[in-house]
Amino acid sequence: MPVEDDGIDEFVCQAQRSGAASSGHHNLNYVLPLPERPAQLIGSEQGTPVLVRVPRAEAASVVIRTWRNEADLLESLKGLLPHAPRCLARTATATVLTYVAGTPFSRVCPDGKPVDSLYISDMAHLLAQTTAVRREALPPLPGYWPRDDQDSRSYLRTLALSADRQIRQPNWPAYGGLLNALGIAEDALVRLAEHVPAMTRRPYGLLHADLHRDNLVITDHGNPRLIAVDWELATYGDPLYDLATHLVRMRYPESQKAEVIAAWAGAVASVTPAAADGLDRDLPRYIAFEQAQSAFPDIVRTASSLAWSPHQEDLDKVLHEAALSVHRALEDAAEPLRLHAIPNADKVRDLLRPWQAPSPDNWSPPRTVQPVGPHHEKLDPDAQDAVGDGQAGCPAFA
Repeated sequence: MPVEDDGIDEFVCQAQRSGAASSGHHNLNYVLPLPERPAQLIGSEQGTPVLVRVPRAEAASVVIRTWRNEADLLESLKGLLPHAPRCLARTATATVLTYVAGTPFSRVCPDGKPVDSLYISDMAHLLAQTTAVRREALPPLPGYWPRDDQDSRSYLRTLALSADRQIRQPNWPAYGGLLNALGIAEDALVRLAEHVPAMTRRPYGLLHADLHRDNLVITDHGNPRLIAVDWELATYGDPLYDLATHLVRMRYPESQKAEVIAAWAGAVASVTPAAADGLDRDLPRYIAFEQAQSAFPDIVRTASSLAWSPHQEDLDKVLHEAALSVHRALEDAAEPLRLHAIPNADKVRDLLRPWQAPSPDNWSPPRTVQPVGPHHEKLDPDAQDAVGDGQAGCPAFA
């Protein structure tokens, strides 16, 4: 089990004072060598580099989480996925993980750039390997999780309701007015869940669910060439969802997507053969969901960034880029969220303008329109016959 000790608390404080920090959406990450005392506690050599991860207290709730603690998941994966990072120690406010030495894939091959076929093969095998990890090997799942470990339809419903519960609801008091003004209804994700059609049954497995260029490391030793890091959004369910999130978040050129899909299907064939059943019909449904739920964090992050922008000398440019970003998110989510009229970029810019602030000192979220009243979920994610088989206006859900 990961070590818990006062000496680890002191090491975490040292990391925050002097470590090499990098900032993600959800955590502050510090890389530094182990001093003598923490090394003894952990059972590692003094000077071994480790990663100290401290959750960002101010981070908005904009992701779906299956497990609250990444450390518990990584502990369960020892011996199952040998190249996954390991949790060495934990405190009340941080975790200490093994450090993967290498270069972030995003530095070598930024978003939108073609990916070498060797790396596509490596990523496909990374995703395939996780599908072999079953429920009994993992930390306990939430009580609302589907009980049938092959029910793809219930899994997609569960994802949609989880996105509403964990992303939309916490952000609605501050951002509901803006979302309404952009055309997104309060119950958009619940309605999406209500209209998930029949889907092919596939065996559930562990999913990384966030395998993009920043979460891949090209290793220094080259064996393996790639390692997946940042498992905090991992989940358990239909393997096709892992492929969908990878395709959306990896930002491949359009011309490479067919190659990626074929590589994934070939890789899972030797690990979980049934994982690719119904791929042609059901993959577009998961991609549509991913684009739908992504609109919420994209809009929330963009709007909140305007209040904290360090580029106060060029507010018009910042606002213009923010409007384009939000407009793209709306276009991607238009069909699955059934957005009837997407405001143009100029209108989006006008709606975002009140979110700009010359100083964050006295800032509070503006009210574009009054949000509607309290939301109540209507759908039991385990119900098999309570919903229809089609969603008007969204080909992926037909």
